[in-house]
Amino acid sequence: MNATNAAPDKNSGRIDITMVNRGSTTCSATGFAGVDIKDADHTSNPIERGHAQPRVTTLKPGDTAVFNLAYDIDATGHSLASPTNILVTPPNETHTVSLKWPAAAGKIKGAYTDVQVYPTHTTK
Repeated sequence: MNATNAAPDKNSGRIDITMVNRGSTTCSATGFAGVDIKDADHTSNPIERGHAQPRVTTLKPGDTAVFNLAYDIDATGHSLASPTNILVTPPNETHTVSLKWPAAAGKIKGAYTDVQVYPTHTTK
């Protein structure tokens, strides 16, 4: 699993989180991952679900799926958010994975409550 900056422009922040089926059998992921963002002050904040319809994502061994975090970028230089990690619990799972916040990602405008997570989908 990894997190990358995928911002489409200077105003819209987007983090793509990619998951790979490393097992030997086909699996499926339905809906939303659970996501918290950990801040430099060691607090974590749960991320709300975006307004998108969840779908079943079927992954054969080696296939990848992605889900996105979306937010507005703060261009003022006064962002109060200092994310360090993204804590992800994949759909249908109970274990949490900690990923580094992408260094190139734009600063979050507003608060962590202004970030939204979108459902898992295939990369094909």
